[in-house]
Amino acid sequence: MLAFGAGFTAFGWADELEGFHPMGVMLLLHVVDDINDGVRHRWPAALAAVALLWGASPLTSTVLPGSLDAAWAATLAAAVGVTLGLAAAATITRFPERRLRRPVKGQDSRCDGGILDV
Repeated sequence: MLAFGAGFTAFGWADELEGFHPMGVMLLLHVVDDINDGVRHRWPAALAAVALLWGASPLTSTVLPGSLDAAWAATLAAAVGVTLGLAAAATITRFPERRLRRPVKGQDSRCDGGILDV
């Protein structure tokens, strides 16, 4: 995604798009693909990825120096947002699933380690 965004800007195509970058669209397509595939924890991952994309990109663009070309500043800001969004989505979707512990049939559920509490 990052190489695609840099190439998009290098060819001068990013000058025509204001406030929109194809890297963000690619991140959204990745999130939709995870939702469609039924990846575990997909909804919190999608929410975190989109929130980081929309939050980190404007913050990064305010920190970048004014000497950068506007298209390159937008590309760098989008790259930061996309990278953080992908990292968050990848981390959240790899959390283990939480499973409820059920007692084995025939055992006392109040029993801890085989010792009965009297």
